[in-house]
Amino acid sequence: MNIYSISHLLAGPFALLALYLGYNTLTIDDYQHSIWLILPITALVLLYLFKPQLDYWWHTKFPVKFDEKLGEFLATKNPYYASLEGEEKTKFQNRLNLYMEARDFKAVGTNEQRDIPYDLKAMLSSIPVQMTMHKDDFLVGDMDRIFLYKHPFPTPGMQFLHTVETHVEDGVFIFSLNEYQAAIHEPEKFYNNIWYGFMDAYLKVFKDDTSAIEGFANFENIKKIGKYTQEYILRILGLKAVDPLVVICALYFTHNKQMQTNSPETYQAMSQFFS
Repeated sequence: MNIYSISHLLAGPFALLALYLGYNTLTIDDYQHSIWLILPITALVLLYLFKPQLDYWWHTKFPVKFDEKLGEFLATKNPYYASLEGEEKTKFQNRLNLYMEARDFKAVGTNEQRDIPYDLKAMLSSIPVQMTMHKDDFLVGDMDRIFLYKHPFPTPGMQFLHTVETHVEDGVFIFSLNEYQAAIHEPEKFYNNIWYGFMDAYLKVFKDDTSAIEGFANFENIKKIGKYTQEYILRILGLKAVDPLVVICALYFTHNKQMQTNSPETYQAMSQFFS
């Protein structure tokens, strides 16, 4: 039997105890019971506050069975996932479940924040899971909050319209979904802003030695692989400047076959770096 939320399971007895003590206190004037209400209420508050961490810990010990329908959906959208077999596929599935459990995804509207659809959460989570398949830390450090706008957005620190923002010090990603969805449907035509954001965080969090690949990080090489000019990427991201190292690293995942064909030396160096 799969337990999807150990925190909910643990909360049940404490909630019943609180109801029992509260009932005795209010209905039969047994106020001696009221002092004991502190214990279950404190436990329930702690379970609420630490629910993500507790459920994540539980699922690392007892992985939840992967949703087969979700797997079928991902296989149609993610060629990498579709290519996996055996232990690697199971590893990806377990990590995807854990990533979705450990990270908070919110769609940002005019006056509210709301949860996002499960399939979209899986699509977004598959990005960091894919890029960290050869690392122990598939959560990419403490990057635990992902905010999603429907369209380009301004922020207090960047008061102009842009589509990606990464704050490693605060553990925050901010993305525009319009550009991402366009890149999913036509990857050869549209640059993927969310891959850029996750890769930016990857390089900053892990601080791996990039000296062996920095020579390939130029826009002439990027154009040869992905057909994207610097001006075009700047326009898609809405940024004042773009790091070609982040772009070339992201292309290794999004344009793997094109990199093998159009720049095999880049592909070789990237393969060694990411494995």
